[in-house]
Amino acid sequence: MKKLKILYLEDSSHDAELVGRILKNAKMDFDFKLVDKQDEYKQALKEYAPDLVLADHSLFQFNSSEALKMFKDTGIKIPFILVTGTVSEEFAVNILKEGADDYLLKNNLSRLPTAILNSLEKYRLEKERQEYIERIISDQALMTETETLAHIGSWEANTATGEVKWSDEIFHIYGYEPGSVKPGHDIILHHLHPDDRPLYQRAIYSSLQEYDTYSSEIRITDKKGDNKFVYFKIIAKRNAEGMLTRLHGFMQDITEKRKLERELAERELYQQKLITEVTIQAQEKERDQLGRELHDNINQVLASVKMFLGTARDSKADKEDLIRRSLNNVDYAIEEIRKLSKTLVTPSLGDLGLIEALGELAEDINLNKEIQVNLVTDINPEKLIEKNMELMIYRIAQEQLNNIHKYATAQNVVITLKTKAENLFFSVTDDGRGFDTSLKAKGIGLKNISSRVNFYSGKMNLSSAPGKGCTLEITIPF
Repeated sequence: MKKLKILYLEDSSHDAELVGRILKNAKMDFDFKLVDKQDEYKQALKEYAPDLVLADHSLFQFNSSEALKMFKDTGIKIPFILVTGTVSEEFAVNILKEGADDYLLKNNLSRLPTAILNSLEKYRLEKERQEYIERIISDQALMTETETLAHIGSWEANTATGEVKWSDEIFHIYGYEPGSVKPGHDIILHHLHPDDRPLYQRAIYSSLQEYDTYSSEIRITDKKGDNKFVYFKIIAKRNAEGMLTRLHGFMQDITEKRKLERELAERELYQQKLITEVTIQAQEKERDQLGRELHDNINQVLASVKMFLGTARDSKADKEDLIRRSLNNVDYAIEEIRKLSKTLVTPSLGDLGLIEALGELAEDINLNKEIQVNLVTDINPEKLIEKNMELMIYRIAQEQLNNIHKYATAQNVVITLKTKAENLFFSVTDDGRGFDTSLKAKGIGLKNISSRVNFYSGKMNLSSAPGKGCTLEITIPF
């Protein structure tokens, strides 16, 4: 793969350095051109020939919306990704509607390499598709069938005579029956969205005087009043003297494609909102548990210590016995605080590794002798698993074991961690009393687990029934 040329619109050298470090860690071969001024940006779009544009939102001279508009006006077909600080959901939806391919927040840059590769792959496939379409257009025998299936219509115009020919699908795109009106650019202009008319007119009457091809998207309202998105490409033919003699091209109704992209963007925003909501709820749950544990347990123990020491100071009671009881209670309080801290502080899995950390978690629970936890794994210790994913699996194990301890009245639990093809398989099975999943599988704990799994494009399955125990299964692609 050739070195990736990235045009980066950013006025913070620190942020640019951080992005560069993340891409290097992802083993990406790239070259940066960093700009922060409007004229530098315009010049770089023309001369640098980037494969990708990354843009911050707020700059000294202008913002990402203006940068995106300038980018779209060039007609360049490469990904445009917004990399910025916190923005509103409304802005995120609008920037995607305006044509940005993706957006990332600077506090979650770990997804940037994947976002870049996905966007580049989308454009590669789109380019192949367009090349394939153009080859098909040249084959008259397949044109009619292809146009019907792909909602693509072709047309041709003689610049000398003004004669214009449309294929049947061009008529259909604009809501007419083939042959019911005389083909011409005046009909197209009539149905164009007012804001897109200058773009189309500039392509027909100006740009093609200098360039041999032009492509873009326009919005139309067809004869029936339906709003549509249309992709068009125009190719100019010239004589030996370089004079324009003929125009031909195609149009494609991409309304459904844009609708699906909008729905996908909205689902991604909803998923991000859900993850944020669940995270906040989980934090509140942890704080509530911490408060109850401190008040109902540790606070009572320390109150007893205070009482024993006060009695030893003010009375003639057995001071040695009171001091011994106080020391025992202090030791107990220290141990309880240690256990409580261990559940709250992020574990150092970088030193332990996931398997060893799960093993220690099982051993800690087994010490209480209320539940017996066994760990089953076939993973090679040298198998590399992303550290954040390791921590996510560990947190899910903590969450589920906590649920089992509270509600399941189980005696045995089996934690399984295995590899299946290119997936990581993780499960927690208990022999407790079980429950009806349709009635009780909607708590904050399971929502928290589900949001963690969805973040890694994984799948979660919960199976249980009254008296049958419970099994939580998770599959995550590496």
